Amino acid sequence: MWVTKLLRSFVYALEGLKYTVITQRNMRIHFLIALAVLFFALYLPISKLEVLVVFITIILVLFAELINTAVEAVVDMVTEEYHPLAKIAKDVAAGAVLLTAGLAVIVGISVFYPYLDKLFIRLTAGTSYPANIGLAVIIVFDFFLTLLLKGWCHRVEKHTWEPSMTSSISLCISTLLILVTGNLHITFLVLLLLMMLVGMRLRYQPRRLSVVIGGILGIFVATIGLQLL
Repeated sequence: MWVTKLLRSFVYALEGLKYTVITQRNMRIHFLIALAVLFFALYLPISKLEVLVVFITIILVLFAELINTAVEAVVDMVTEEYHPLAKIAKDVAAGAVLLTAGLAVIVGISVFYPYLDKLFIRLTAGTSYPANIGLAVIIVFDFFLTLLLKGWCHRVEKHTWEPSMTSSISLCISTLLILVTGNLHITFLVLLLLMMLVGMRLRYQPRRLSVVIGGILGIFVATIGLQLL
C-alpha cells in the first residue's frame, strides 16, 4: 500500500534527524539556537514576513548540517584512510554549513536588532560607569586573583580546576567594555571577538574546564568591580 510506504518514508526521515541530533554536536547547538530564536520570534512583535524569513533560514542551516552529516557518513563508508579527495568532500560540506550559519547570523541581526537595541537601552539605562583608572585596577586585580587561584589549585593538586589566565582576562576586559560603553554595536563586536578567542581556546586547550572557570571568574570580577567603583 502506498500509505504504508509513505509512513515508512516519514519514519526513515525521523530516524535520520534523530541520528544527526544524537551524534552531531553542531546539530544539537543549531537546534538549541533555533529554539531560542523561535521563542524570541513569538515574544517580539515582528511581522509575519520576518517570521517566515527566520523560519526559512533556520531550515536552511539544519538542512546544510544534515547534508554535511550524510557526506561524512558516505566518505567514512568508502574509505577509513586519509585521502585528499575525502578531505575536500568533508571540507566543502562543512563550508556549506558555515555559509548558511553566516546567513542566519545576518538575518537574525537584521530582524531582531531594532528590538534588541530598545531592550539593551532599557536594561542599561542609569547603569553607565566611568571610564577611569579604576578599570585598570579591576583588570590587575583579576590577574592577581586568577594567578592566586591557579597557584592554590596546583598546590592542592586540583589541576583541572585551574582557571585559564587568558580566558579570565579576556572575559574581564570584554565585560568591562560592554558595561562601560552601553552600546549594542560595540557589544556585538566584542562578543564576536570573544567567541573567536574562546572557540580557539576550547579547540586547542586540553583542559576545557579551565577555560570555562577562567571566563566565569573574569565576568564575576568585572561585574563586582564596577559595582564598587
